[in-house]
Parts: sequence; structure tokens; C-alpha cells
Amino acid sequence: MTDDAPLFTGDPGQRQRLQSRWAQVEDVSAHQAELRRMAGQMREVIDLMVASQAPTDLLTIAADRMGDLIAEMAKWPSGRTYEGFAESATAGADPNATFDHSPILGLANPLSPPLRVEIEGDRVLARVHFGAAYEGPPGCVHGGYVAAVFDELLGATQTLSGTAGMTARLIVNYRRPTPLHRELVMEGRLVRVDGRKVFVDGTCTADGELTAEAEGLFVTIDPTVLSALRSARDAKPSQPGRS
Repeated sequence: MTDDAPLFTGDPGQRQRLQSRWAQVEDVSAHQAELRRMAGQMREVIDLMVASQAPTDLLTIAADRMGDLIAEMAKWPSGRTYEGFAESATAGADPNATFDHSPILGLANPLSPPLRVEIEGDRVLARVHFGAAYEGPPGCVHGGYVAAVFDELLGATQTLSGTAGMTARLIVNYRRPTPLHRELVMEGRLVRVDGRKVFVDGTCTADGELTAEAEGLFVTIDPTVLSALRSARDAKPSQPGRS
């Protein structure tokens, strides 16, 4: 790619589709809406639980109620029921891409913070808020989660090249501790494209202070490889209920 070539090679419609899916604003079924609502409530439970000073008898009641819920849900088979992808980097321009179940972006995944992403020009901006469950150093985000969010952010950024890719290298430089309970603003930038290689970089700031920065190398993946992975996943039978 020449120096004066546009880095974003996707059409405007692709940009709009990516934005819509990253923002998780597309219409969803009642079932998926309830999964999102349940995941949100589970995030709150997790955040409260890991830092709770509630008395033991209340914890006992809560654990018993959760046990009852687990027993009810375990009666039903489990297995991936969504189409598309759980990771933005491998989505490319796929019209079926959906990230509801991503461990970083997914509104229907209680493990996700979640990361909120938007496109601004040739950059990808993201905001994320880490609660107590993500603590590493006292009062600060565990460095592994910082790296995981960078992986997702830079993966989303490399899709601006119009291709699907996977992480080949991720370098994170931690400049200062990243605080919990504060909105973090992250930015990803498409640097250059060299054949199958897509180079990106990113920053993370808290209240305007740089806490970490990253460089990423993504390699374009043949769509047939991704299709084979998805087919292999979908071919696995659902797990029977545990009741």
C-alpha cells in the first residue's frame, strides 16, 4: 500500500455495519435481550461479591439462591447458539458478525467489562470501566485485562483495512498503574498495511493521563480458515443438562 493510499479500504456501508455491531445497538430477539439483561445483572453481582462486607448469613442466602438458579438452568442443554463471531478482529466485513458473546465486548457475556467501541475517522475509540473484580495491584486494573482489552481494541482497529485477521504480535507498555472505577478512554490507530500484515497501535488514558500503550501486528486470515473453525465449533453437539 502506498503512503498516500487510504488506510480505511472498506465501503461506508461496512463502516456503518461495524459501528452498529460494536455498539451492540442492532435489534435483537427477546431471548437475546434477556441474555443481555441477565449478563448485566451478573456483572453487578460479581462486582459486589468480590468486595462485599456483607454478613455471612446473607452470603449463605445468596449462595443458596444462586445454587437454585444453577440447578434450574442446568436442566437445559448448553452450546453456542449465536451466529457470526465473538471477536471483532476475525469479523472483517462479514455481515453476520455479532459480538454479544465476546469476553471483552459482549453485552450477553458477564465476563466482559464491557468495552464500548466507536469509529471516529480512521481511528477506533473505546471506553471501558473496570470494577473490583478486575483488580491486580491495589486499586488498579490487572495488567492481563489491560492487555486483553488492547487485543480487542487493536483487533477492531485492524478491521478498518477491510480484512479479517488474527493477532500475531501484541506489545503492551505499561506507563503507570491503570485505575479501577474510572472511565478509561482507549484509542486504536491503523498504522500501515503491508501485504497480509496489518500494523496498529493504541493508547489507554485515565483522566487524560497515559497509563498504557500498545503495538499490534495482525495477519490477514483466509476466510475459508475461519469458516472451517466456525463449522467445527457448530458441529459439536450441545452439552446435555447437568440435572
